[in-house]
Amino acid sequence: MPPSQDRPMFNPMTLLTRRPRHLPSERMAALPHCSAGGIASNESSNPPSLDSSIPVVDEIVVDEILGINLRNAIIAKYNPRHAIERARDKVAAKVALVEHGVKTSGTIAVVSGYGQLSSFDPEKILPDAWAIKPARGSQGDGILLAVRKEGRNWLKGSGKPITPDDVQNHVRRIVDGQFSGDAASDDAALIEPLIIADPAFAFLVDDGLPDVRVICRGTIPLMAMARFPTNQSDGKANLHQGGIGAGVNLETGVIFRAKQGKKVITHHPDTGQKLIGFKVPHWKEVLDIAAHSGPAVGLGYCGVDIVHDVYEGPMVIEVNAHPGIEIQNTTLQGLRGRLIMAGEDC
Repeated sequence: MPPSQDRPMFNPMTLLTRRPRHLPSERMAALPHCSAGGIASNESSNPPSLDSSIPVVDEIVVDEILGINLRNAIIAKYNPRHAIERARDKVAAKVALVEHGVKTSGTIAVVSGYGQLSSFDPEKILPDAWAIKPARGSQGDGILLAVRKEGRNWLKGSGKPITPDDVQNHVRRIVDGQFSGDAASDDAALIEPLIIADPAFAFLVDDGLPDVRVICRGTIPLMAMARFPTNQSDGKANLHQGGIGAGVNLETGVIFRAKQGKKVITHHPDTGQKLIGFKVPHWKEVLDIAAHSGPAVGLGYCGVDIVHDVYEGPMVIEVNAHPGIEIQNTTLQGLRGRLIMAGEDC
């Protein structure tokens, strides 16, 4: 496995080597003039990022919006079926990420098939804190978390006990395929060490694990948002359940806009912590990890979900082959415009 430190760090200051087409004139005027040799006139010697060349606006430009049909066409163009299947299977995706030196969470065990299930002994295998996930699950369904152990039982974050029989039954349900989204498909239970949120990021929330979603085309990050759990979302960073989406500037890592449901906000509603102006920790590393995750799994267009662990730093928890387009409502920026700036003809 090639060590990640031997891989060159991704440079987010993406050079615009061709003039984007179809962008409104005011956006075109904001772009630097480029020549075959690079930037023709720029006070800084560094090339601009996709964010640095776009002024902040208070409404999204319609021509720059990526609709669902165009998104599907981009996915069909860049994501082969075998890579989509690999990304959907958390075990297979993790193997690919590790093989390419991309940092992801550790693995305690994988239980696949009834033969392994019969020999699975939670008391012998599981540590004090862990996460059990269906390999082919989605939307957080089927995830069971333990934060500590007392006697023979583990405890949820709420303090509710989890017995060894509870664990065995939950793993059986996963193997039966109850969380896979395909009733005819068996699944595997992926057991990982519990991720402990980095306080440098987690202090913004009352409970749960914040994450960062980065949309990438190839190795080019196009757009990013942080997602924060709330009491309304039951501690999950799920925007459809009341979580917060916050646009992050690609160049600086600073949050510039936040939204909960249809409401634009500046502070977290539970903690009162200010979100606007907060800089996501280890931002360059976040972009580097995101830029290499899609190619590692075989995807040319994807959404990479990254969390900050207190011990390991930023790491991938999922690579999504069908990233949603709601990030545009959060950032008030269009993915189609970003794709054009990255060289896509769309």
